[in-house]
This record gives sequence, C-alpha cells and structure tokens, in this order.
Amino acid sequence: MVQPTVLQQWFMSAIDGLAPAAQREARHQLYTEVLGLQSLLEPTAADDVGVFLLAQVLAAHQLASAPVPGHRPERASGQATWYEKERRRVSKLLSQIAESPVVATFESAVTYYDAADVTCPHGHNQKTCEELYALRLTLTLLEQHQAGRLVRKQVERLRQRQPHLPILADLCTPLTPPSNEAIPAAPSEPDGPGTPRGLDDSTAYLLGTIVGRLRYVGLTVGQSCSLVDRVLSCCFGRLDPHGTRPALLAAHWRRLNQQQVGV
Repeated sequence: MVQPTVLQQWFMSAIDGLAPAAQREARHQLYTEVLGLQSLLEPTAADDVGVFLLAQVLAAHQLASAPVPGHRPERASGQATWYEKERRRVSKLLSQIAESPVVATFESAVTYYDAADVTCPHGHNQKTCEELYALRLTLTLLEQHQAGRLVRKQVERLRQRQPHLPILADLCTPLTPPSNEAIPAAPSEPDGPGTPRGLDDSTAYLLGTIVGRLRYVGLTVGQSCSLVDRVLSCCFGRLDPHGTRPALLAAHWRRLNQQQVGV
C-alpha cells in the first residue's frame, strides 16, 4: 500500500508544475495547512484528508486540459531509434523557446528517463501510467466519500478522460514526484465580484468536492470556502482583490446543497 506521504509529495509536485510560479510560497504554506487537517480526525482514521484535497486540486486542473493519453503499444526493436529522435525533438523545442523574441530568460532543468524506463510493465509510458493511477485514485476517493454528488457533471468528465481506466493494481504507483519544471502560465485576470454566480467547471468542482470533505473534518462552510478561495488564488492564479469571493462561494455552495436535498 502506498504511504500517504508519498502520494502527498507526488500530488504537490504535479500541482506545482501547473500552478503559477509567483504563488509558490503562498501555495506551499497552503499545503502545510492542508496536511495539518489530518490532526482533526481520529488517529485511527483510514483515509488521508491531505491526499483527498490535493487530488481534487489536480483534478480541477485536469478538467481544463486535454485528456490523458491512453495505452501506447511497446515500441520493440524501434525503441532505441524512437528514444533518440524524441530526445532531439525535446532539445529542439527547448531551443525554440529560449530563442523566441518574447522570452527574456529561460532556464530549464530537464531530467530524462533512461531508454529502458520510458515504457512501464503495463505497456504505458511510465509518466502516463502514474498519471492514470492518480486519476483512478481520485475517482475512488470520490466514491468512498460521496463528495462528487454536487458535481456529477464534472466527475463524469473526469471519467471520460480515460473511459477504460484500469484498476489501481494494474497501474504504476507514483513513487517519484513528477518534474515541476514548467513554463510559467500566462498571467491570469483577477476574478470579478460576480464570478461565483456563474461558476466555471474547475471552481464548481473544487467547491462541490472540497467543502463537503472539510465539513466532515469539522470546518464550517465559511472556513471551507475560504480554503477553496485560497486554492483558486495559489494554485490557479485567480486572485480576489475585492475579498468578496469566500462569501459568494459559501452562498453558492449552500444553494447547491439545498437543491440536492430537495431532489
């Protein structure tokens, strides 16, 4: 069984690779507080709150990205040739980025897989197989806690990223944190005061999954929505200069919850 600390590190590194570099310090402070929430549960609690919350943050990023690649066949005798071509292609891409007239400075630290390690025992790319494990784990956690009941549409979209997703036992455990060397995201515009009234999929997903889980831990709706607000700022670069978003998120969550109860 994978230790929670290993999964925590993997998810945090994956999120860092997608989140704004400018928010790194605030984001890591948020990580510390999220992982500390486990102390609010009984020592015998079987699940890890930190893993659950970090998994939802990564899933929210995935909702706005392209689907995870599926199974890739073994390259057999052509593996060595493909590997060298791919290395050259990556080097060319890095050079093109560095030479672009809009790039002032570009520092990349790339760690390559050895040729023999690119394909995992399950026939996937090693990196892809670990990502599929994380996706399967996220869906499993949602089922265990019924946290996806308010965001069924978004959860179904996650499932459709890989309709024939294998079970956890048939996927590679993410033991090594993914590289978080990423090109900084384009500056994002601050959220306006009325943003929560028409939630985008990522925000709706975070609200529907995280608040319910934090309520179980013992936080109030207001405290839970404040944490979601910080996730949006630190992990997505969506700042709230007016300071009104937590209250609006709380009002939206209560409305969604009331609608669910009335169904």
